[in-house]
Amino acid sequence: MIFIIFGIVIFLTKKYKLSRDQITIFWILVLFWSAISIIRAYRKLYAITPIEQGGLALSAEVAAQIAAGYGLMSLFVRLPMFFISDVVKKRKVFIQIALFVLTLSSILVFYNAGYNTLYFSSLAMGLGATMIAMFNVIFSETFAKEQAAVSVSILSAAPLLAEFVAAPIQYIFTHSDYKQYNYMWLVAGIISLATFLLSFKMKDYVPKERIFSRDKVRVVIRHRSFLIMCFLALLVSFIKFSTSGANMLTYSKVELKMSPLMLAYMDTVFALPQLIAGILVGTYFAKKFGIQKTLLMSFSSAIIFFVIVLYVNNPYIVYISYIFNGLFYGGVYNLLIAMAMQYFDKEYRSISMGIYQAFFALGIYYGDYVYVWIARHVKNGLLGFSQGKSIFLIALILTLVSMIIVKLRVTEK
Repeated sequence: MIFIIFGIVIFLTKKYKLSRDQITIFWILVLFWSAISIIRAYRKLYAITPIEQGGLALSAEVAAQIAAGYGLMSLFVRLPMFFISDVVKKRKVFIQIALFVLTLSSILVFYNAGYNTLYFSSLAMGLGATMIAMFNVIFSETFAKEQAAVSVSILSAAPLLAEFVAAPIQYIFTHSDYKQYNYMWLVAGIISLATFLLSFKMKDYVPKERIFSRDKVRVVIRHRSFLIMCFLALLVSFIKFSTSGANMLTYSKVELKMSPLMLAYMDTVFALPQLIAGILVGTYFAKKFGIQKTLLMSFSSAIIFFVIVLYVNNPYIVYISYIFNGLFYGGVYNLLIAMAMQYFDKEYRSISMGIYQAFFALGIYYGDYVYVWIARHVKNGLLGFSQGKSIFLIALILTLVSMIIVKLRVTEK
């Protein structure tokens, strides 16, 4: 899989004639996201695993609160980050701050794992996740306006390559009965520290003129099609983060009893189809079938996955069907973020991306926090489905709502 991705990266590099600066941004993002990928999906399992098995033996509700810290940080940082970067005329420094905090929090978890340090680590991961948007903006500045979708598709390969780097590391520390979760955080800290040092070689793309102003913000928030993209982003991020990553890993471990090997490579099962869909929607499907049909096809993929999870308890079938969830997110995410940037000229991109990411972060937060609500109020499940399956029913309903919005409100322009 790594060789396949390398081949795709080389192909895209040659086809779009990427410069040395563009290639540097790409590989720094690979390392940056590798540090996060190693620990992100395991923060909830670390919390609920019994002490004798290497965990912290915390309750499911407390574990959900820790996981929700990821989205909470994203919610408060994404929009102000773009405004402050415009004022200080710097973008790269925010990536470096995120790397420093990630390094510090990972080391703290390694030396003194507990609720406070793990919650701080979740907040640090959320801060790091917001930098994907900053990477996208910096990277898009190196392309022409009409190539916004292409820039997003190319850069989407970087975090997905990081998933393949993370998987064997995750398995090494979790394959035995006693899980060495703390060493996963140590490795993440070392990688993030190395990336912090390498980031000084990355060129900072910042516009000379000031971007944020009341008039420009007013122009963006009055754009009806853009606001529809923002609302769809909220729904999509809720669907994705409530049914993948740490939450899917916990469901698979607790209810389906998946093996450590399957759990370690679960993110890669999601990542490979996400990579394929992410690249193809920007370079082929949107041009061939149009934006609306491409979005509907992507959402249909999610429906297939949710129906299977709701009615099938075989871990191998659920594991393979997880591919459909990756196809859904890879297609929808890249297309929505490209459209959010493509509605406006370059001088509006930081504003539009900041507002868009604020909606997206709201979905991330509630995608994790909904498990707190389920733990408190849906002890017997919904409509005959178990508590663990209830979230997939909610996600299925929201997916259908999203498809209706796409059908009625999304146009090709």
